[in-house]
Amino acid sequence: MQQNLKRIAGGNWGISQIHRWTLYKTVIERMLAHGSSAWCLNPKFKMKRKLSSIQRPFLLHILRAYRTTPTAELQTILGIPPLHMQLQFEARFTSIYLLRVPLPPIITDTQPHDLEMKATGWSTHPSEHLKPNQISFEDGEAYIDRKGIINIFTDGSKTEHGIGAAFCVLTNDIWAYQWSAKLNDNNTVFQAELTALHEAVIYASHLPNHNTYKIHVDNRASIMASSNSKSTNETARKIFKIPLSNPRIKVSWVKAHAGNIGNERAPTGKRRNTTWATLFTY
Repeated sequence: MQQNLKRIAGGNWGISQIHRWTLYKTVIERMLAHGSSAWCLNPKFKMKRKLSSIQRPFLLHILRAYRTTPTAELQTILGIPPLHMQLQFEARFTSIYLLRVPLPPIITDTQPHDLEMKATGWSTHPSEHLKPNQISFEDGEAYIDRKGIINIFTDGSKTEHGIGAAFCVLTNDIWAYQWSAKLNDNNTVFQAELTALHEAVIYASHLPNHNTYKIHVDNRASIMASSNSKSTNETARKIFKIPLSNPRIKVSWVKAHAGNIGNERAPTGKRRNTTWATLFTY
């Protein structure tokens, strides 16, 4: 089909672009969508990549673009969504409305899509701000086991198996508590990092107030967003308000994969260089 389209759509001759676009949507895409309700309900990373490589040559022929043009740019200019998204939509529509088959739990959205929803208005009064010792971007503030200090490590990770967020509590070199969740495949690593930090500060806020709780985050962007009183990110605003009312909660940056016990060690203590969030996606 790709060669047939190429024959009737030369570099500077042949049918018009609108006709090439119509052929793709009505013929080629329909062939690729055959049986998608059975195999494209929840496409994995490898399938998404394969479908993208199949779609790309057709988009190049339709637009007559250079071979170096990014696939995302081709899709945007032509108004054609990524093939895996189109087929997944049709598969879900067919399952729900035609086959009357409920969607399996694995593709049910368990996380909100508005993790980066823009917020309006003031988050707090302009005079309210976190104390200087509550936020640190110095890597020297990494894990130190001291009496009266509870260390919490957060992480967000994305692999071909999915995207996850997690945090763990380390007390006297003992894993006291751990939390993890799998996000929607469309969520970003930044959203995962914010989700993990949000859950960590909520957890710390419910603990006894005679301890100091240090939350170690290996993502500077999430710390900067959540410590900014003027942030327009809804999740970052929620994070900001909790340490504001709980001065014993401190957030510090820690270098990723640099030998820090909480950031490196797996739940079993056997797999190094594997983050908590990455493990959850497996």
